[in-house]
Amino acid sequence: MSFLIDGWVFVWGILATFPFFGFVMIYLAVMLWKRNKRQAANWAINITNFLLIHAVMSQYSLIWPDAWSVWWWIVLLFVGLLFLLGWLQVKVRGKISLKKISFSTWRISFLLLCLAYVCLFTAGVWKTMQLG
Repeated sequence: MSFLIDGWVFVWGILATFPFFGFVMIYLAVMLWKRNKRQAANWAINITNFLLIHAVMSQYSLIWPDAWSVWWWIVLLFVGLLFLLGWLQVKVRGKISLKKISFSTWRISFLLLCLAYVCLFTAGVWKTMQLG
């Protein structure tokens, strides 16, 4: 049983540190299961978004341990995107579709969290090099 726990901790550590490995693993697994590239990409993006949220939170907390909680930044990101996309949808179409806004927010947050991950990873490496 200890072997299983150690294995799970190792896999979770890799996925939390490098969430893009999770993208590849999930894409390949769903591709073998469903034989559909579009579904595989959708599953991989959705699950990797959760991994990115966790990775960004961890990196932010390690780089700036005394700073404002990263949860608030992520909540503000999602709420800000929801309001911005809702406002744009009202301007363009005249009505709001929560399903489309939610889907778009989730996908845009994937791109923004990818950018945040790369920036925080680089900042973490830079900070570690400065200490040594």
